[in-house]
Amino acid sequence: MIATSTLVSFAKRASIEPELKMAHNLHKMSSLLGGALFIADDVFPQTSYLHAAWHLAAALGVSTCNKLLE
Repeated sequence: MIATSTLVSFAKRASIEPELKMAHNLHKMSSLLGGALFIADDVFPQTSYLHAAWHLAAALGVSTCNKLLE
C-alpha cells in the first residue's frame, strides 16, 4: 500500500513539476521491470543472475524516490 501511494503522489507531482517527469518515468519503468524480474526469479529459479537483476531494478526504483523528497 505504501508503494502505491508513493507512486501516486510521485505521479501527481510529476504532472505539476516538469523537472520530475524523467525521474517519475525511470521510477515507473524500474518498478515494472523489478516486478517482472521478481516473478521470473520464481518461475525460472535456475536462471543465473535473475535475482541480482531484480535487486538492481529495485535499487534504481528506490533511488528515484530521492527526487520526490527534494
